[in-house]
Amino acid sequence: MDMTLNQDAATEMWRPVVLTFESACSFDNPFLDVEIWAEFTGPSGRVIRREAYWDGECIYRVSFAPTELGAWSYVIEAPEQTGLNGCTGNVEAVPYTGELDLYRHGFIRVADNPHMFAYADGTPFFWLGDTHWEFAYRESWDKSNHPGMTSQFRGMVDLRVEQGFTVYQTNLRSDMGARDRYWIDGGMAKGAEDLPNVAFYQQELDRRMAYIADAGLVNALGQAWAFSIRGENAVEHQKHLARYLVARYGAYPMVWTLAGEVAGYGKEDRAALIDSWREVALEIEARDGYGHLATAHYTNERPFADYYQDESWMDFTLNQAGHGDYLIKASDYFDYLEAHGDKPFVEGEALYEFCSTLEEMGTRLCTADMLRRVAYICMQAGGAGYTYGAQGIWDNVWESPKELDPFMAIFNRFGITWAQAVDGEGAVQMGYMRSFYEDNHFWELAPYETTDVGNLFANKAPLATANQDLSRIVAYFGDTVRRKLAIEGVPTGAAYASRWFNPCTGAYRDGEDILAVADSITLPEKPEVGDWLLVLELKA
Repeated sequence: MDMTLNQDAATEMWRPVVLTFESACSFDNPFLDVEIWAEFTGPSGRVIRREAYWDGECIYRVSFAPTELGAWSYVIEAPEQTGLNGCTGNVEAVPYTGELDLYRHGFIRVADNPHMFAYADGTPFFWLGDTHWEFAYRESWDKSNHPGMTSQFRGMVDLRVEQGFTVYQTNLRSDMGARDRYWIDGGMAKGAEDLPNVAFYQQELDRRMAYIADAGLVNALGQAWAFSIRGENAVEHQKHLARYLVARYGAYPMVWTLAGEVAGYGKEDRAALIDSWREVALEIEARDGYGHLATAHYTNERPFADYYQDESWMDFTLNQAGHGDYLIKASDYFDYLEAHGDKPFVEGEALYEFCSTLEEMGTRLCTADMLRRVAYICMQAGGAGYTYGAQGIWDNVWESPKELDPFMAIFNRFGITWAQAVDGEGAVQMGYMRSFYEDNHFWELAPYETTDVGNLFANKAPLATANQDLSRIVAYFGDTVRRKLAIEGVPTGAAYASRWFNPCTGAYRDGEDILAVADSITLPEKPEVGDWLLVLELKA
């Protein structure tokens, strides 16, 4: 981002430019005692309001990304004593010349089909996330103990981009002994006097946020974990953080996820946590001039959580089915979507690769096979995307401990490090999954409704999706046993070409043509053990 002092500027469409202004006076609290806004008007008349963020001494900056080509004008709204009120200028938006889809197509949104995401121009967007709860400061910028990476942070970003990921699911962990990083004197100790520690943002967080965006990834950002909003002044404190984040980083490709496990796991304050984080969500909604997607990282529970589902600020569901080896069935998703199918659904945290399984003493590891099945079940059940996770990365394990922490052993009984986890085969296979669904027009597919959903063995049958006219059918064969699935309603006498897809290797193999008998076809048995996908395409 351009950090030079300026009144006029130019930038590529969808890419942020930073305008810098100096106040003629100082304030006791330059963050809370003053609000400065810039109102941008585009060639079409569209108006985007962006709040300035305090960046030390008397400096305020406005981050702005144009959403259409041509000349944008702006005017500053500020207290008179700042000398900035009424200042005007222009930003010229020129065509983006790079290859990143985020800037070629624009920020992501809910698609016209409310079960999917799209870029601003309508191009379908497949959510494939990676979990990085410790990205903000614990993942090293300039060191690595992985033999193929000189930087832990940059190396992981680059690898995930190479593998086909589109989303970085992150958290600031502002609750974990990090308050002095984000706030002068810890923030909450001063209550209503919160003051950002701009040195940390300038020296550490700015470059991480920029690197993620410049790699072409959407940052799905949470502020803390649920419990951080307990106590005196805690709600206002998190609202202050939200305000500062939106101002400083809201011109990037963002998704706001509030906090990890927003309802917590205690019955005594569950309602209070839900209500408190709602206030933060509404603060974000009021200040985000771009209307970036917003959601909540839900708590792991059965049935699936739904406490914000009908609220207007919440754009999609970010579920947590749970890691370890919880039983996760297609019917879990079908039941949820039947009740809440008006918004997109993403499985945001399920089986972590290399995580200890949850039987007593955790004698096994969660494998790529286990997590892959959950990912495909989610997608075949109507999901808009999936977030992968790996033990050792989410909690940033640098070296395998000599003695396991009793609590962390629940997840990492085998001492898996980030450098081991980052090369997990499950992440590679998630890239295959994205390619498969894009190749087969995932935006046209919807779950095929069988007539025996309530059957005891329904979860053991192939799981099918299809487009509206049944000219393309995709079936996932996971833990199938002694069952075939009949697809009804196909054109009488129709012939389908078939291909099998191996989700472990990303390779296709040709199958036999399949003919409809009357108005139905029966799917064949999968070719080999393991999970497979069958693609049927109607022949002309």
